[in-house]
Amino acid sequence: MNVEQTVRDSAVRRIAYALLRAAVRGRRARGGDWGEAVLAEFTETTGDREAVRWAAGGLRAVWHERRDRRRELPRMVRIRRRVVRIALLGIAAGLVVNHFVLTVGYQPSGGMEPTYRITDRYVVDLAVFRLTGVQRGDVVEVSAPGTHRIILERVIGLPGDTIRCDDDRVERNGVLLDEPYLATDDLHPDYAHMTGCIATLTVPPHQLYVLGDHRVISLDSRSFGTIDEADLHGRVLLRL
Repeated sequence: MNVEQTVRDSAVRRIAYALLRAAVRGRRARGGDWGEAVLAEFTETTGDREAVRWAAGGLRAVWHERRDRRRELPRMVRIRRRVVRIALLGIAAGLVVNHFVLTVGYQPSGGMEPTYRITDRYVVDLAVFRLTGVQRGDVVEVSAPGTHRIILERVIGLPGDTIRCDDDRVERNGVLLDEPYLATDDLHPDYAHMTGCIATLTVPPHQLYVLGDHRVISLDSRSFGTIDEADLHGRVLLRL
């Protein structure tokens, strides 16, 4: 029976045959003896169910055949291949973690001094905060409105909070904030001074009010308003 005629009977048979052929040959013109025998006898199957069972059995035979071939290799070759596989898996896992779970950030400006100084590095949570949400006082990475730049800010107000600031005072819901992360006046008398403050603002739903710790030079919600929660890039866990 012609192979082309057999495998075009149904989509299931075509897929089963394609998977079996890929496992047997890969990019080679011919696979191992067992695999080629199983592949050749696929044409003898009838119906989708039998084709799938045959392909599954063929995949097991191919796996055993390859395992036996690997065992015939010199011990040092097997060790080198295992080391390479482990290294590749480690690199892949590291890339996944770095892009989707944890990463290291770099502070290029003085907007969060003295908590985070220029050139400081820190660990950023990229995933868990999306499940737990952020809290007042958290330091977060956000996309600066109107730019693609990532900046550090401190969460001062959550949705529904009423923020009032005047000179060097920040009130949330009528309570004056205790901000021990600001520099003392003796060291940097200008750091805590507030400029450009609005009188009173209630944070809208799904928005955050953020400020930098260096209140003189920081570009934050005083200049660009509240930020959308969707613009959060990550939450800072610790400084390195």
